[in-house]
Amino acid sequence: MSKEQIIIESIKIILAIAAAAFTYFKFFREGEHKQRIQFDIDCKELGVIGSERIIEIGSNAENKGNVEQRFDDVRVVVRGLEEGKPLRELEKHEPRLAFPMSLAKASLIPKKWRYFFVRPRVIQRFPLVLKVPKTITHILVRSTFRYQGTGDIHSAEKAFNVGSEEHIK
Repeated sequence: MSKEQIIIESIKIILAIAAAAFTYFKFFREGEHKQRIQFDIDCKELGVIGSERIIEIGSNAENKGNVEQRFDDVRVVVRGLEEGKPLRELEKHEPRLAFPMSLAKASLIPKKWRYFFVRPRVIQRFPLVLKVPKTITHILVRSTFRYQGTGDIHSAEKAFNVGSEEHIK
């Protein structure tokens, strides 16, 4: 084997090793092919009718990855604080504030549709409109979903002031 052939074969081996290293870091270490969802919650107060307050809760999923994400179940739990009731801490989780009134538990994906999808670099909002008693001044919203394939749970939790002019939107 000539000197030139040895150099060419060495370059081929180095390029193969460099390609393998790039593939490892790009797809396995950085998780380029994995699901990446930024998950958040928002709330809008839509007004008061009689003794009920209408609110809209949005569970927002932004697909920051490079693969489509399917949601077959996005769950929302809403709890509230009632005006005039004393505040207390959540037992065994002090100093977390307890929201003692259960207001809603719902799945945002209708069974007949089986799933919703969010393509890469897309933001999808899953809304839930509900009524709560007008005496509710603050709500705690928790929304969760499971990644298909891994079963990992992703959740978001936020509190909102729904009973005053300083309502957070």
